[in-house]
Amino acid sequence: MSEASPTAELFPSENATAVAETHGSATVATLSRQSAVAMAGGALSQGLKFLVVIYVARRLSISEFGLVSFAIAVSGYGLTLSNFGLPVFGSRAVAASGSVSRGLLGEIACLRACLALVGMVATVGVLSLAPAVSRRELLLIGIFGLSNAAQAGLFDWAFQGLHRQEVSAILNILWQGGWLALTIVGMNLGMGVLAVPTALAGAALVASAVGYFWLRQTGQIRHGENDHLNVLRRSWEILKLGAPLGWGTLLITVLIWSDAVVVRLLRGEQAVGLYAAGNRAALALAMLQGFYVLGAFPLLSRASQEGPALLNQYFQRCYEDMALVFVPGSLWAIFYAREVILLVFKNPEYLWAVPVFRTFQITFLVAALSTLFGIGALVATHQDRQYQKVLALTTCVFLPLCVVLTLWAGNMGAGAAALAAQGLSLILFLKSTRGVVQPKHAAALIMPLVAGLSVGVVSRGIGLGLFSSAALLLLAYAVMFRVRMARQRVSSSA
Repeated sequence: MSEASPTAELFPSENATAVAETHGSATVATLSRQSAVAMAGGALSQGLKFLVVIYVARRLSISEFGLVSFAIAVSGYGLTLSNFGLPVFGSRAVAASGSVSRGLLGEIACLRACLALVGMVATVGVLSLAPAVSRRELLLIGIFGLSNAAQAGLFDWAFQGLHRQEVSAILNILWQGGWLALTIVGMNLGMGVLAVPTALAGAALVASAVGYFWLRQTGQIRHGENDHLNVLRRSWEILKLGAPLGWGTLLITVLIWSDAVVVRLLRGEQAVGLYAAGNRAALALAMLQGFYVLGAFPLLSRASQEGPALLNQYFQRCYEDMALVFVPGSLWAIFYAREVILLVFKNPEYLWAVPVFRTFQITFLVAALSTLFGIGALVATHQDRQYQKVLALTTCVFLPLCVVLTLWAGNMGAGAAALAAQGLSLILFLKSTRGVVQPKHAAALIMPLVAGLSVGVVSRGIGLGLFSSAALLLLAYAVMFRVRMARQRVSSSA
């Protein structure tokens, strides 16, 4: 008998995979439900995260809020490095085997923790050479880096592999809710800015402990055949498997967070605080849209194996759903940017963030389409390296452009650079996916575009306030959903 491969659990045989798919395959309705659960859980967790930002912005001065925003932006690189595709491949291994290997569980947790610590040390070391970065900021960045290590034990990926999306959502909600609660406690105890990263690390440890004990209660943790053999080799194989998407996610992090870092280094603490106030809502929406795409990703990937016609059908459905949900609201928010900023931050000084807020509503929509075509088309059809190439080229254009425009036009320059980079990314993804999907752009975009612009123009034209206009927007959404349902019934009957 030949020796068992040390990576057998990560690379199941074709027969094993077929059996797993036979028993674990879900109907379209089930997959839609899982995607909806992922999106709902993401909405709640991101909503709690946004409440942390609002609470901190109201309790701290603009300069102190700038310190925290800068530290969060920098720690995003360490978080991406600590993930590096590991949760995706861990979830895939669990789904294939139907259980959780104890060795795989420990290896991924240890790898993520080590990568997080390496990222934290490297980040603090590099920034310590920058004269503009204070010791206080370095301390904040260091604590946020430790919170990334604490997240290594958040085994939400294992529950996703077990088709328990609701548990994964609960753990993330617990994590973000704990961050909010502990931040409030820390602020009331007089910890100041240190309360924010310390609370995040504490909440991550609590959520990780809950997730581990919950996972034990499922009875799905098993001793794998190779749990104690060739640990280094197995770990290296995991890293190699996650590398293509890992580098891609790292580049996305550069695109999302580098503008705030550039603003801080070139324009100061107060400027980055105003910049963060303008782009945080868009970033939260982008995370929510990302949850939707990742929820739909298994269905798109499976459809790509069954033929281009089915992939086009599912992709168009995702395209139309995303446009219907996000386009009208973002366009409407451009018309009521001042009112939204005042409602959220309760401070007239943040009105300086209105131009950035408006710019990022457009940037978000462009980025959402870029994510859909990148992940939903390229990655779903296993074109990971092309996905990396597009993001690498976009990043190479974005970084110098952001520096130049920030020096020239401050916060608006940085926002314009972000919009230009996302536009370039979308153009490249559209070009790369011509032979993969043939989307009907008019069918997806015309109705949401008309609805969002009409509500904004009419509301401003007749002088409606924020809440009255929001009610009109909800009415427009109701009409659009009714039209969508009517079209689907006609299509089904045909």
